[in-house]
Amino acid sequence: MTPSALKSFIIALSLTFTLAETALANQVNDRAMELAGQQKFDEALVLLSQQDSALVTGYEHRFLKARILSWAGKYAQAESVLNSLIAEDPDNPDLRLAMGNLNYYQGRLKEAERDYQQVLKDYPDYQDARNGLANVRKAQDAAQRDLGFAGDHVWRIDGGVGLSDFDRDDIPEWDDQFLRVEYSPHSLAYHGSAQRYKRFGITDIEFKAGIADAVRGGWDWGLEAGFTPNATFRPDFNFGGRLGRAIQTQKGTTFYPQLTYSYDDYAAGVIHNIQPGLTSYLDNGLVLSGRLIATLQEAEKDQLGWLIEGRAPIADRWQIRAGYANAPEAIDGIAITTKSFFGGLTYMVSDDLDLHLNLARDDREDSFVRTSGNVGFTYKR
Repeated sequence: MTPSALKSFIIALSLTFTLAETALANQVNDRAMELAGQQKFDEALVLLSQQDSALVTGYEHRFLKARILSWAGKYAQAESVLNSLIAEDPDNPDLRLAMGNLNYYQGRLKEAERDYQQVLKDYPDYQDARNGLANVRKAQDAAQRDLGFAGDHVWRIDGGVGLSDFDRDDIPEWDDQFLRVEYSPHSLAYHGSAQRYKRFGITDIEFKAGIADAVRGGWDWGLEAGFTPNATFRPDFNFGGRLGRAIQTQKGTTFYPQLTYSYDDYAAGVIHNIQPGLTSYLDNGLVLSGRLIATLQEAEKDQLGWLIEGRAPIADRWQIRAGYANAPEAIDGIAITTKSFFGGLTYMVSDDLDLHLNLARDDREDSFVRTSGNVGFTYKR
């Protein structure tokens, strides 16, 4: 064999091995994707790890590994791989999209929004990035509505009136009215409220003010304080706070775990209220939530209860809510276990105006049964 023929043979043989190796790598990648589609993420990652060492350092292997790690919820590992790839190729839109998806799954909505917008700046027709950005906006809007934020509106006004009746003739009817105004010009929302309570033939008026995070990202917080001048059955002073985090899953469900705390200083003593909870936003508009309710009070036994609630759209512009609670309720500085059935309807008159009707039946242990109704409104501009 001549040197020229030998050289051609070696090149052809090398090309054959390369094509075979590429075909085998593609088969492994396809099988790993198939396993990931079956949510067998660990098996898919093990299969990838068994590839030739030369392939393990390649782009295709590392990108696929990052995606599967992300789907498996191994976010720190996925982020590490993606960051190394982006450092090598910072203008790659696929990598930036994958980072946006990773931030979205973790509920880091501000970061995800930034990643998707960066992709669309250079590739405005990249449909996956447009879909990702739409999902971010949907998650932000859902959380804003649940927490009472104004969304794209700067002002929000809530008001309502309520009336309660009792199964015992010796307890006079209760009534209450409230008005709450919120202003959210930028990243913070400021609010103030006044509520008039008439109970036991006596009237208390409570004033509150607070501040909260108005831009929905991963973390959420809020602070509020209030007082009641010459209080009789309401707390003389109270303050509280909220801390939560939105977590977005690959399937589109948003989970929002949160913890709230309040300190109520009554004439009869101080009550601490602690409520860890979880809210789930599903794709079909259904919202499910539950929380534990614990009260700690001076000279009284600590109590623990719970509450569950669901909301769902039932027709165009209509939403229904219903729930049940078996938890301590503080009235006149004394927390007593109360079993409550409650529900309501919301009619969205327009993008700016909602009307609400709420009903409840409370069975306060060894005390009374109360039936209450409330009509209210929400106006945004």
